[in-house]
Amino acid sequence: MLLMKDLSVIFRFNRIYSMRRLSKYHLGHSEQEILMFLSKNGQVNQDMIATFFVIDKGAVAKSLSKLEEKGYVNRTINPENHREKMITLTPRGLEIMDNMQEILTDWHTAIYEGLNEEDIVQFQKIMSVIAANSMKAVNECERI
Repeated sequence: MLLMKDLSVIFRFNRIYSMRRLSKYHLGHSEQEILMFLSKNGQVNQDMIATFFVIDKGAVAKSLSKLEEKGYVNRTINPENHREKMITLTPRGLEIMDNMQEILTDWHTAIYEGLNEEDIVQFQKIMSVIAANSMKAVNECERI
């Protein structure tokens, strides 16, 4: 249970840190995550975002509506599939990405203080395995 407590603490403090540093943009944590995903992946559809973050499409649509209202993203209908909306960053969304990346780098520097590169890589590998195992356990639980 110690692992879950520690992960919860890290997650909560990450949210607090990023909310404080990005307060002038009035972004929720999930909105920040979606913007970072868009900056790395370019034009995507809502399903891709939901799949990546393992959240339901309704939650994605809600976050995207807020981002669109704030002028950070555009949602356009896919000409090849009229039921699908494609999401892109607006010029305003692109403008804040440098600041968001700097904040993320500062966060990583702070949390990895005292660890060498090998420790960090090993930790990230272990966390990826734990995340995959968690997803597998939940999927298997649905079949019971």
